[in-house]
Amino acid sequence: MTKSKKAEQEKINEFLEQTKDIYNKDDADSTKVSKQEPKSLSKPYRCPSCHRPLASRKEPCKHCGYKGYIPLSDEQIKKTKFVLFFVILAAAIAVYILTR
Repeated sequence: MTKSKKAEQEKINEFLEQTKDIYNKDDADSTKVSKQEPKSLSKPYRCPSCHRPLASRKEPCKHCGYKGYIPLSDEQIKKTKFVLFFVILAAAIAVYILTR
């Protein structure tokens, strides 16, 4: 082996040893009982209106009433698809009749 290959191999071995120590340390820390709050209780969503934390996107903001996160229900989606189907069908028929 040349000097550069040996140096590269030594760097790789050193890196592997460091990462092995990090992973072992993380495993040891995970077995300890933590007194901190679990991360699952954090509120990752923020209201775009008042910027306060939200528990869920499915509920309106309790502080300002912003309803931008509430998704449509399955029934509302079916109604919308039904109406759009007939609107598109009527437009297609009109185009067909006008282009004859």
